[in-house]
Amino acid sequence: MQICKELQKSQGGLYSQYLDELVKAGFVKRDFIWDLKNGQQRKISRYRLSDNYLRFYLKYIASNRVKIEKGSVPASMVNNLPGWEGIMGLQFENLVVHNFKALWKELNLSGEEVIMDGPFFQTSTIRQPGCQIDYMIQTRFHNLYICEIKFSKDPVGPKVIEEMEEKIKRLKVPKRFSIRPILVHVNGVEDTVLDQGYFDKVVDFGQLLE
Repeated sequence: MQICKELQKSQGGLYSQYLDELVKAGFVKRDFIWDLKNGQQRKISRYRLSDNYLRFYLKYIASNRVKIEKGSVPASMVNNLPGWEGIMGLQFENLVVHNFKALWKELNLSGEEVIMDGPFFQTSTIRQPGCQIDYMIQTRFHNLYICEIKFSKDPVGPKVIEEMEEKIKRLKVPKRFSIRPILVHVNGVEDTVLDQGYFDKVVDFGQLLE
């Protein structure tokens, strides 16, 4: 197990039990990948921290707890939290994935159409490169909705198209599948992106939650 390796702990049933309890409590989500050919779930999975407050606590509060309790946190730190945009990107991804039904509705998808959905990753092997999809939907009509979820303080620029094309290039897709690139954003998209007409759908997720 990769988690045990990172923690430099021996793999055993105790850690699996801990993870299972965290999943049941809603703090952690276990994302399984699936076989695109038959839509069946595989054994390969990854764990992600799904509780947004806990992620914020571990990143910013825990390491500065003493200062916070003393009220001695400098204003410069509060106004310029390190890695803020990156952590907000992860928070936004969680928000979108947790509210997947709102996204389905925007894409005119019903539960009867969807075979599998969720964050998707492809492991790197000799024959195929690795890749990671923020959120993907597979339908019974052989459509793959590949969603790029972008949080940015500024409107999303054309670089997002290059990033999406690279992911699609790496993804091993069976024959007769149709790929539909989807961009999910919250702070706007540059006209240069919209004018290219690359994305099948551009979704302002902030409007969906109003």
